[in-house]
Order: sequence, then C-alpha cells, then structure tokens
Amino acid sequence: MKLKVGLIGAGSFGYFHLSGYKNNANCDIIAIASRSEQSAKKAANKFEIPRVYWGDSWKEMLQEQNLDIVSICSPNYLHALMSITALENNCNVICEKPIAITKTELNDIENILRKKKLIYFSSFQKRYMIVVPYIKKIIENKVLGDIHLVRYFFGHRGPYTSWHASSEQKWFFDAKMAGGGVLLDLGVHCIDLLRYLIGEFTEIGGYNYNTSCKKIKYEDNCNVIFRFNNGTLGNITVSWCSEPSEILELFGSEGTLKIDLQSSTPYTFQPQKLKKNTFLKEALGADYNMNIIPQHKLIDHFVSCVLNKNQENPNFHDGKRAVEFILESYKLRS
Repeated sequence: MKLKVGLIGAGSFGYFHLSGYKNNANCDIIAIASRSEQSAKKAANKFEIPRVYWGDSWKEMLQEQNLDIVSICSPNYLHALMSITALENNCNVICEKPIAITKTELNDIENILRKKKLIYFSSFQKRYMIVVPYIKKIIENKVLGDIHLVRYFFGHRGPYTSWHASSEQKWFFDAKMAGGGVLLDLGVHCIDLLRYLIGEFTEIGGYNYNTSCKKIKYEDNCNVIFRFNNGTLGNITVSWCSEPSEILELFGSEGTLKIDLQSSTPYTFQPQKLKKNTFLKEALGADYNMNIIPQHKLIDHFVSCVLNKNQENPNFHDGKRAVEFILESYKLRS
C-alpha cells in the first residue's frame, strides 16, 4: 500500500515537495489545498492530483482524506495551526520553515506531539546538500584542529525578486503573516546547519540589522553573533539585498576552510599542506552534482521514517531550536 499524501500550499516551495513525492515509489499524492483556486488547480493538473481544495477548505481535506502524510508549505503564520490540525487528524507532518513564529505556537505543537505517535519533520533541506557529509567528516576528524570560529553568509535579492510570487498576496513583507524578516527566512537554515555540524548553541551575544532595500517593518540585512556549547564562536549574516551567495567558513587551530555551498567546486583552504589529509582529499575528489535536489532527499528520508515508524532528524526539536534562535536574537533589537 502506498502512503496517501496531501499538501497545503501550492507555491514554489510546495512544488519541490510535490516533485519529491512524485518521484518516490511509496507515495500517492491524492489531495492538494491552496489559498487560491487557480494555484490549487494548476498544481493538481501538473502533478495529476485528483482532489483539490482551496481557501479554508484545507481543514476539510485533513478531515475527509484519511491522509498518511501532509506537507505544510503555507505562509509562516499558518504553519503552527496547520501542523496541529494535521496531527489532530493523525497525519504525519513535514512543515516548511519556520515551523512557528511564536513560543506559544511552539509549545502548542510540542504538546500535541507528546500525545501522538506520529512523525514530524522540520523541512531543513540544507542538511541534504552533497557537500554536507564531507564537511561533517572534516570537522569530526579534526582536519582543521579545534574549530574556534564559524561564519555563515547566506543572501539573495529577496522574495519576489529572486523568485516570483505564486499569488497576489505578498505575505513575506507583511509583518504579521511572516513573523519576521530575513533572519526568520534564511537564518533558520543557517543555525540548523551549524547545529548539525558544530553542536548546540548557547548564548546569543549580539544582533544588528538594517532595512536597506525592502520597504518592510523587519530586517532585510542582519548579523548575529553567538556561542556554541563547546565554546566555538559563531557569526551568521543574512541578506535580502545581495547577489545569490552562500558561504560557510571554518577557522581552526590547524587551518581554515571556506566552502561555497552553491558551487560545484566548493573548497578553498589554508595551509596548502592540508590537501594531503585523507578526509580533505576525499572531499576534493567528490562529484558535486548541483542538479541533485536536496529537498527530494529530505522527502525520501521523511517517507522512510513514516514507513518504519521511526522518528529521526530534522525533527520538531530542530525546528524549535531554530525558531528560538531567531526569537532570542530579536529580543536584542534596539
């Protein structure tokens, strides 16, 4: 028997989920819901989805279709409500980031997950980039010695410039619907990947921001400095005002490594003698096929966990910690 899949939110991110399920032999996409009838029917036609819902009828979809899996790809302010409603209807859930925009919402999701033996994934596809396992090996095997500092820059031209809106409602720039600015949008990916590679973060030491290029209430550029539990210092910089770029830098006692996460030749390192290291040689010789879609690997992992009734990461706690990082940073706004 194939898993019965439904999706809420037929925008650009939803299409990545839908194509992932379509390519998975264990899944049958049977229902889709979206804010507009046009978006819902367009996606349904493209992916041959038989049952179509729009507006507030997503609740009916969850009640009527006896779904095994629900992907939530709606605007930020709806993530918690839809997650909770899906869980109440005994659906396993994968939710786009951020999984919530307030601590109260996080608590509400956590409370229902305690009562239900269901799989919940936070949609952190950065963990599934080809380069990531090689970086993790380099860190764990101390190729650079002890890591003292990490810097992560992630930027592009922002919503509706770097990609097109799928509806007339440009919710990313609505403070109540989005819940924050570029830090909530891109920063959650940065802190999740760093938690995966380095470990848990502790205190956040500083936050500064500008509203430079978008006419919005929240930040379109910002920096956060913080510390990990192991003493490593962290710096995250995110921007909606830059050319597309995603750079991770690791500074260790024995060397430095710069990784261009959007390149098929990602590494720059010092000193040059590091190229003799087995783990770095393996990384340098790998094939970084940029056509492989990390979101599809995430979907496959999620589906496998649902089939095996086995919760793995990135789970609710990972999504929760990413949101908590953002909310704690926002407390430092002057």
